[in-house]
Amino acid sequence: MVLMAGLAALVLPAPVRAELPPWVYGQEQRQAPLRAEIQVLQVQLDPERQVRARLRLLAIQRQPLPARLQPGQTIVVAYTLPPARPQGWAGPSPLPLLRPGQRLPAWLAPEPQTAAPAAAVASDGALFRPAAGGRSFGPSLEEARQAEP
Repeated sequence: MVLMAGLAALVLPAPVRAELPPWVYGQEQRQAPLRAEIQVLQVQLDPERQVRARLRLLAIQRQPLPARLQPGQTIVVAYTLPPARPQGWAGPSPLPLLRPGQRLPAWLAPEPQTAAPAAAVASDGALFRPAAGGRSFGPSLEEARQAEP
């Protein structure tokens, strides 16, 4: 009986979900092209859980070389909220729903201009996406390092 259960565990595929250690998010934050302090001006959430937020850049610590972003400019960040998790489910940190008025650090990457409608980019500012998963907004983990085994 135990042998059958062991074989079933090896044969049947199971979804793999795991927490990510803080150093992974720290690495993603270090690799993010744009590191800025932001203020959330406006947030739109559609029925498919697509988020589009207009942000004001308060301070810029790092930005991609061709960019000429300046404090005071507005940008747009677009991303999808993951579905709600069942109680006790482990997995990567989900992206948060930003709220108007929030001021927080952000780690972002520019979206290719072909991925966004030109009118949306022209009217709202440059289009970006979260660059550090669920830790793209909030406290810095850039200094977190992988623990030595």
